[in-house]
Amino acid sequence: MGLFDLFKKQKLAHRDLEICYELSDSNSDELKEIEIGNIHLPTGKIIASDPFFTHSIKSFSRTVHPGTYPVSIYIAEVEPEHYRVAFAKIKFRAEKATRWILAVTDDMKIDDLSSIRDGEYFGFPVDAGLACFLDEESNVWYLNKMDEFYEKNPDQNYYDDLLAQEFEKYSASHQYSRDLGDWNNHVLNGESEMNVMMFASGWGDGYYPTYWGYNDRKETVELCIDFLIDLDEEE
Repeated sequence: MGLFDLFKKQKLAHRDLEICYELSDSNSDELKEIEIGNIHLPTGKIIASDPFFTHSIKSFSRTVHPGTYPVSIYIAEVEPEHYRVAFAKIKFRAEKATRWILAVTDDMKIDDLSSIRDGEYFGFPVDAGLACFLDEESNVWYLNKMDEFYEKNPDQNYYDDLLAQEFEKYSASHQYSRDLGDWNNHVLNGESEMNVMMFASGWGDGYYPTYWGYNDRKETVELCIDFLIDLDEEE
């Protein structure tokens, strides 16, 4: 964080607000990039959230072309042999972003966005130590899947009795993952491409911003969650 610019247009709307941030640390060569799977975006309306808060989180105002895109996480070695997820990105182009603006949702108030100060941001809360990307349509499937799970298993827990095993199978054996697994491709229906890409959220619970990354031609390169790991303190 550091560079901050706020541009207002004559007809102010969420899409017109460009709250710029310096996020070049997300391209650091010191980070270990891991492509963890593909996210299916049938509408191009993306949600970034704690996977257990998606019922209350709106999709971002800006959208992308519907399709399937790779998701990567960027691992920081915070201490010897101690790794944390510093960033998570949906990559729309293989190149690196050179400019980032805060990703906002339509339920964010224009007045609040207009008055945001240097170093401040809007984001999403995490209370389960996990974050995720999913499409707005996939979220409907996901919430229905959880409802059906609890109807059939009222004494069970969606994470403990379903997701935990998926995380362990999907990523626990990776050298940069903890034993419980730090990322997972949660498939919602075996007959469709609907899925939720989940990953550990930095140090755990908190409040995290998401940014659209662009190239010098103003083309959308990525959507990036910053888990606020201070890379300067890694030594």
